[in-house]
Amino acid sequence: MIEREITQQLTALFRQYPFVTVTGPRQSGKTTLCRTAFPELAYTNLEAPDQRDFAESDPRGFLAQFGEGAIIDEIQHVPDLLSYLQVIVDERGSNGLFVLTGSENFRLRQAVNQSLAGRTALLHLLPFSLAERQRAGGSYGVDDIIYSGFYPRIIDQELNPTQALADYFETYVERDVRRIGEIRNLANFRRFVRLCAGRVGQLVNLSNLGSDAGVSHTTAREWLNILEASYIVFPLQPFHANIRKRLVKSPKFYFCDVGLAAYLIGIENADQVATHPLRGALFENVVVAEALKHRLNRGNQTNLAFFRDSQGLECDLLYPTGEGDLAAFEVKSGSTIATDHFRSLHRVADLLSNISSKTVVYGGTERQTRSDNSEAIPLEELGGVLEKLEVNREIAAFVDQNRGAAPAQDDVAALNTAYERHIRPVLDSLEPTLNPLAEVLFRHTTQQSYVTFRDGTSNSSNLLEPQNWERLMSQTIVKGGFNLSRSRPLEVKHCYTFRDYAGAGRAGFDMNLSVQWILDGEQLSRAVELDGSNLPELEATISYAELDRGNLGFDQTAAEVGRNMVGRIRELSSSPPAS
Repeated sequence: MIEREITQQLTALFRQYPFVTVTGPRQSGKTTLCRTAFPELAYTNLEAPDQRDFAESDPRGFLAQFGEGAIIDEIQHVPDLLSYLQVIVDERGSNGLFVLTGSENFRLRQAVNQSLAGRTALLHLLPFSLAERQRAGGSYGVDDIIYSGFYPRIIDQELNPTQALADYFETYVERDVRRIGEIRNLANFRRFVRLCAGRVGQLVNLSNLGSDAGVSHTTAREWLNILEASYIVFPLQPFHANIRKRLVKSPKFYFCDVGLAAYLIGIENADQVATHPLRGALFENVVVAEALKHRLNRGNQTNLAFFRDSQGLECDLLYPTGEGDLAAFEVKSGSTIATDHFRSLHRVADLLSNISSKTVVYGGTERQTRSDNSEAIPLEELGGVLEKLEVNREIAAFVDQNRGAAPAQDDVAALNTAYERHIRPVLDSLEPTLNPLAEVLFRHTTQQSYVTFRDGTSNSSNLLEPQNWERLMSQTIVKGGFNLSRSRPLEVKHCYTFRDYAGAGRAGFDMNLSVQWILDGEQLSRAVELDGSNLPELEATISYAELDRGNLGFDQTAAEVGRNMVGRIRELSSSPPAS
């Protein structure tokens, strides 16, 4: 028995609410999930006539059996029971009491909203995901996935999919549909469902669908609602954006289980899938349903969408990744990747500025990453890609919640101005002054820059080059809570080392020059040292208020440094070497 992906969400919510309600199609594994997750809870199933009669005729006596809570299966059969449950949990005032399940979304949601609003978490369990199917022993082959689908019993017990799905559909029509919709003409309804399977992934046209099924537009809408309420199909809504494009407004519909869709269009074995004209649509159904399961299994909203404009430009799936960003997916059932497969993704990304990634899901086996922020992945890697998107979204949210205080923008501006008007100009001015000394009189010359802030130091030879400054600011200096103060100043230092003097007079000595700037809470100060001795005539300060208007005389600074360097060289070259 495999652990379902939704288990972690189920157990977490059970600790936070008096009730957790799990809905989903019949045979999606709701009972197994709940009994495995909560083996200590009592269990009852309202599908059983005697239990249903007991609950309807004596609800207080029925619930008195479960003093420590219980799992109550198919609760929609006795919706009045929810009112009695509400009284019990309100009296106890504790969480983690009852787990309720149901396979009719519309009736159950109505009953829950009336009686348990604010007291229950609601989860939706669909059949196996791709990863769950494979862990249960299902084949990796695309055609077999389409043929056999994802219902747990078919995979676990290695049932014949055609027979199992035929039984499933007939039971569904004879039992659930009669009860939900009071449908009299079941033959027309069966035809309608088969027509829906043949239109997987297409825009919904109720008039055409009703006409082909021999029913009115209104009846077609009612029947489609029944299919959705009983977890046979689900809609994928069109994306809407304020762009200069006319976008379609009709949704698409997909089957919650692709195997059922394949059965309904007459596929009786996996070999038929490869050449079937609807193979591409069924493959797309697998991908979109997998994305839906991934959202539901983590308790997220099912805000998936597709993009299509009036000119036919389309993106099969837009998957939310947080902060308004979207991952764009194109679905191709073929086993070979072509450049054309990426064309619509790129065009949609050009229209929508919030596309964070572009992925083609295809029927092959190799992964391909391209230089334009796009990639192609085989179907079996889709779950991993979706999980990475979720983790990246969670990390971004976590970082946003824990980033601390915002940087002091005035201090950020002061630092940038100090660099642009007082630090970089001095270094640029020193270069033509020092180059002749370095290139002619010394055999080796090196430079190194240092930036020290909050007891951390960054350094490299080109740290203060313009092309590196912005990265240094964003990645190292200006983090959450950044501010300048007298107790925690920021220090910028640039050092020159001149080695092995080879000019006239005594040879072989070294020289060191450093220029240092300190930014505290109020002002920028500068100091220059030559061979460890401060040059007091080059000391200067300027307040932040004057940074934009004043300067510290960078050309004059370069001239004074040059004079001092020449004087120091004369002094050292004319003196005898130290013994």
